[in-house]
Amino acid sequence: MSARDRLLALLTEEPADVTGPWLDLVRGRPGSRGRIQDAWESTSGAGGYDGLLALGDQVEAYVPALVGGGNLRAFYRVDDRLGLVGGETVLDLACGPGTLTRRLARAVGRDGLVIGVDLSEPMLTRAARSTAFAQVDFVRADAMDLPFHDAAVDAVSCSLCLHLVPDLVTTLTEITRVLRPAGAAAFAVPAHAPGPLRPFTEMFARWGQARLFGPGDLAGALRDLGWSGVSERSLGGIRVVDASAPV
Repeated sequence: MSARDRLLALLTEEPADVTGPWLDLVRGRPGSRGRIQDAWESTSGAGGYDGLLALGDQVEAYVPALVGGGNLRAFYRVDDRLGLVGGETVLDLACGPGTLTRRLARAVGRDGLVIGVDLSEPMLTRAARSTAFAQVDFVRADAMDLPFHDAAVDAVSCSLCLHLVPDLVTTLTEITRVLRPAGAAAFAVPAHAPGPLRPFTEMFARWGQARLFGPGDLAGALRDLGWSGVSERSLGGIRVVDASAPV
């Protein structure tokens, strides 16, 4: 069975067109989600983001731990954080240009399935073009209204997404719904800078119309929804949170 056929079986609705490089399950264009999300909706913004992620992906193995290499590896190696062994169905939410999607595909192998989801058409176009794995497919969807059946996936990777959603609890509730009980999730969210630098990050968040996360913000929201095994660490400007869905 192809990745497309396996994906279609997990969806709660049938797309109008099933022949393209990705399936579109967003009706029209959503209203603006803020300046940062608007940039990701543009071809130039998607290209710049792709280049930045690609650079980190190429160098993370070589950066010494003393200068942040461990933190960089924690962000990129979501397959290790999820404990993937092969054969899993994984949702890569806010997949962007597919940088982490490709790592997840290698981890699940040909018996697995990786579903890259993003709201940005330019991001999905780049991801589909650069991800030549038979076990991968892509969907355009809203993180607050995921078009999947309950408990459809075994694991979720959600990096640099939650700061852009209008309603955090709605998004986390949707992730909880589509993830199987006790399934693993690996999150990464942008964080406030510490001490005297915090006013600058607050100013940037207001300008970009995005949310930045303080210590315990995301971890606490997950615990409130019944998640367990919640761990959090700071990677400088990024907070990494790993957790298991409610049983």
